[in-house]
Amino acid sequence: GVFCGSKLPHPITSDGNTLRIIFSSDASVQKSGFAAVFFTDRDECAINNGGCQHECINTLGSYMCACHNGFTLHENQRDCKEGGCKYEISAPYGIISSPNYPDYYPSRKDCVWHFTTTPGHRIKIMFLSFEMEPHQECSYDHIAFYDGDSPEANMLGRFCGSKMPHPIVATGNQMYMVFKSDASVQRKGFQATHATACGGHLQAGFERKHFYSHARFGSASYDVRTDCDWTIEAMPGYNVHLMFVTFDIEGQKDCEYDYVEVFSGFDSSGASYGRFCGYAKPANIISLKEALLIRFRTDDTMVYKGFSIAYEAIETYETEVEI
Repeated sequence: GVFCGSKLPHPITSDGNTLRIIFSSDASVQKSGFAAVFFTDRDECAINNGGCQHECINTLGSYMCACHNGFTLHENQRDCKEGGCKYEISAPYGIISSPNYPDYYPSRKDCVWHFTTTPGHRIKIMFLSFEMEPHQECSYDHIAFYDGDSPEANMLGRFCGSKMPHPIVATGNQMYMVFKSDASVQRKGFQATHATACGGHLQAGFERKHFYSHARFGSASYDVRTDCDWTIEAMPGYNVHLMFVTFDIEGQKDCEYDYVEVFSGFDSSGASYGRFCGYAKPANIISLKEALLIRFRTDDTMVYKGFSIAYEAIETYETEVEI
């Protein structure tokens, strides 16, 4: 992780027997800094998976067992048993299916999938097969998608029958999916892939938010042939304050290979604040109007760590200096 400000970071545990800490400061503001303690901790999961049937999670001074989606932890805290039909999914991609697929799904079944991905990226569902009880208004067996973390969010679609649904894409980094079957007709159900789609519309508020170059930022480099646009919009009468927190992109004199470019307004017809690449963090940017467009493009060769960006809304009169 990358940390700054005054909020105390959570405890950091290495995946192996080494851990590297890098401290960086610029040429302007100074603070009191930090103090931390470190110590070694035995990995109880290293031997026989800690006795866990599915997953072993090492914690400070101890460990805990966890189960795969669709299972719950047994009372003995080690084994797993078939559980309810509720899934929390944060993996950047994978496959989901209805209960018992490819056999017929059971009657009176209610299932929920809650998808979450990296801020600045969106959930995308693409169907591989689809067969459910048909009904004109999908009042019986159906699946429904919501643009957020609950069924109170805006509905993205409700589907039944045998017609394959079109790809479903959320506007943000969460999606809520519901599967319901009634007491009568059963069918084969569905199989679908879930993935992340970069870019989208972000709303700047007074609370500082972050987004990232790619869904696996911090654990893997960005992909080749990336083509992402983010629009950040502030409320009327306010401007967007953009800050590059980390920056590591393939460098080249004219930034023709991999680059980030920032435009004024909602599209690339606005004035450009600059095209950036390499590892030097660009200067902070304050929009001339209420929106900025951030464009990220990569070629088909070298890949690097990527970038993270913080953004917030500020009052118009604070913009005496524009980049």
